[in-house]
Amino acid sequence: MHQVTLLDKTSKTEVNQCLDLLEGSFGKGLDYYQWKHNVTQEYGIEEYTFCVFKDNLCIATTQVIINEMVISGVSYRFGILCDGATHKDYRRLGLFEKLLSHINTFCAQKNVAYVYSTGNAKSRKALLKLGFEDFFSSYKAAKKIRYTHAAMKVYNIFLNVFGKLAIKQKDNIKEIAIEDYAKFYTNQKNKYAITCEKSQAYLKWRLDDTTGSYKIYGAFDAHKTLQAIMVVKRSKNMLYIVDAIYNEEMKYLNQLLKYTSDLATLNKNIIKINSIHNNFKGIKKMLEDNNYKISKAGSSTLLYIINTDFKIPYSELENMHYMRIDKNE
Repeated sequence: MHQVTLLDKTSKTEVNQCLDLLEGSFGKGLDYYQWKHNVTQEYGIEEYTFCVFKDNLCIATTQVIINEMVISGVSYRFGILCDGATHKDYRRLGLFEKLLSHINTFCAQKNVAYVYSTGNAKSRKALLKLGFEDFFSSYKAAKKIRYTHAAMKVYNIFLNVFGKLAIKQKDNIKEIAIEDYAKFYTNQKNKYAITCEKSQAYLKWRLDDTTGSYKIYGAFDAHKTLQAIMVVKRSKNMLYIVDAIYNEEMKYLNQLLKYTSDLATLNKNIIKINSIHNNFKGIKKMLEDNNYKISKAGSSTLLYIINTDFKIPYSELENMHYMRIDKNE
């Protein structure tokens, strides 16, 4: 009765119906969904948006973005579920489950090893029902810069007026290009037991300036050789550390971490810095030494295994380098 179809991006009508459903369900603005679903097809990413249409209306949709994960030197294609939405007049009809089943079958045909999602409370019930398994939790590092409590008003004023006096100029830190970021990551990725591919095309899509202002900072040694990278996003009253990579000496990443705190201090609108990471084996102590608090970050990851040969060793999760695909840092 309700047929699942792949969104036809050459059809303005279909695209507009799909984006209207997403915007009505979640907000964020049409520009965000045009980027997320690669509507103009200008980005070199592999993504598929599936929809259910009825009477010239998109009544349900879910997207899957496909990338590669490298585990102990072996590459696996994986999919992440995003933007699952059902029109309010067509809920409780099993449309989300229908879309999920279709995507799982589709991914098997595309040589995808596994599909994963976090989802909300409602969607997780459907995911578990269809065979998704609870697997692991990401971790969040957070650092307060300013405080909203009235009792801290004097501290905030002091920070705004005198905080910049304590900040030292770091001549070896500068903004770098996506091309340099991609090259540096390629040279460093083998140090991680588990990591995702980050091609230049993928990074161009991921860091497009749609829902926040992204900056890529590099720390250089005395020979002007790049030694560490930190990707920072400014959004509303927060800074997000999107990615953090270092070569051999962690001191360069530590410099970037302190530099990020300086950026937050200089901007009187910034309240805190957040970072979601899995590679805490290498950098957890450094974050804690810089007054970051570590906690589990929301819902755990659910996996649907398609390739039975695929395995993620739990013992290696601490050495997993992970960056979120979407922009909800």
